[in-house]
Amino acid sequence: MNQRLAVLRSVAIVSVSAYIEYGLGLLISVWVARALGPADFGRYAFTVWLCRWLIICSNHALTTSSMKFIAEADGAGREDIASHVASGLNRVQHVSLCLVLVAFALISFIVKPVEWRVFLGPMIVLSIVAVSARANYAMRVAISKGQEHFEPEAIATVLSGVLTVALVIAATVVHADLLAFIAIYAVSSLSLNLINRIAYRRYCLPIVPGPIPAEMSVRLRRHLWLTATLVMLTSIKGGTIEMFMLNTFSTTTAVGFFAIASTLTRGAVELFSVGLTATLLPYMAKAFGQKGQEYAARFLSEATRFYWAAGLAIAGLGLVTTSGLVTLMYGHKYTEAIPSIITILVLAGALLFVNGIVAFQAVVDRQDDRIRLSGGALIVNIVLGIVLIPRFGLAGAVLAYSGTRISELILAVYYLRRVTSEGIPWSPMLRLLAVGALATAVAMLVLELVPGRFAFVPAGIAFICLYAPAGVLVRYWTEEDYALLGTIAGRLGLPGRMFMRGLQLLRVRVTA
Repeated sequence: MNQRLAVLRSVAIVSVSAYIEYGLGLLISVWVARALGPADFGRYAFTVWLCRWLIICSNHALTTSSMKFIAEADGAGREDIASHVASGLNRVQHVSLCLVLVAFALISFIVKPVEWRVFLGPMIVLSIVAVSARANYAMRVAISKGQEHFEPEAIATVLSGVLTVALVIAATVVHADLLAFIAIYAVSSLSLNLINRIAYRRYCLPIVPGPIPAEMSVRLRRHLWLTATLVMLTSIKGGTIEMFMLNTFSTTTAVGFFAIASTLTRGAVELFSVGLTATLLPYMAKAFGQKGQEYAARFLSEATRFYWAAGLAIAGLGLVTTSGLVTLMYGHKYTEAIPSIITILVLAGALLFVNGIVAFQAVVDRQDDRIRLSGGALIVNIVLGIVLIPRFGLAGAVLAYSGTRISELILAVYYLRRVTSEGIPWSPMLRLLAVGALATAVAMLVLELVPGRFAFVPAGIAFICLYAPAGVLVRYWTEEDYALLGTIAGRLGLPGRMFMRGLQLLRVRVTA
């Protein structure tokens, strides 16, 4: 129970900061979209996407390997080894970042992207600044997470988000152009890195060079090579094909619409599950270091239930609220993006539990399975992208994305079954699926009956009010979950006691 409470504390820290970050990020996205319009927002979205892809190329396997091996060494009681691992991987990251940025600058001057031809030099410089700052930030965050310290990331994201919102509002007031908003993205990246470094010194152990045991060093090198291959495959199939081909064969407006769909989907996933996602890998790695694969598999089974519950909530609320929310936030210029957003949201929610399988494969050193999984999904992504996007544009991109994610699910379950029969509680998941379908149907009925542009609000409330208690009625949650809730509620005073009485009453009715 102590470990579960430790996990809960970390989840709470990450979740609260993520909710604030998502709220600020959504506000920034809406403000920039309204200020620039669909075409220029598409160019802005393409630039931000390219920077994120360069960050992935720069860090490749280093962040995942840092979290895994630092947490594993810490679980074995070797904090000195954990610090040595952090130092070694940090040096490799600096070299990797330099190589990627030099290649990016050379290719940009040769190719001269259409979106940047008016401001080619400034755009390259601002992109290099943003990528450098955010890549270093991501590496330092991975090291702190490996040490089970989630506070530096939380502090940095919140403070930097507030600063960015202020800059975006100021730029909007003075009617700034596209280049100014890209400059704000670079400044935001620098502030994120600086604040995180200050917080890291306060909460985390210092990074100290030193030797790594031979056995761990061998496993670390293998993990790095396999994970680097995996990350590059994943980065290509993670929207890269769709964005590149939309930019080539369609319009910048379609790029902007797809970017909005990706942003809202990522935000919804983070809103419902980021605490679990951010803490799952280091805690599962620690469990693996303490008690081996079998214990990590039981941890996966528990995580899968929470992922599935959160994913169905994302899918149901996405169907009910997306149309009203997009029109309200972005305006009628972006209504054409609504079908794409709904499709991607529902699919992302339904397949959210695949994240747990991927984390388990990383922890138990099954990177070869992850490479096969990503390689197979990438082939599907490329084929569907070539066939569908030039002909159907945005709709083709959504179909290509959907086919890729479904192929990932099939392959993930197949490779998991080769390692363990545990991890996915199919029977409870099917029961909760029925609950989610019923709650969605009721919410859609409310949406039809209630007039006005804010009808999605009572519809969303209806979904939650039916979905949450029905999970208890169909016996989805285990006794360990209820015990943990009881421990949490006992620390909340009167509200906690009232919650537990209501929950207990509901459970008594179920068992009667």
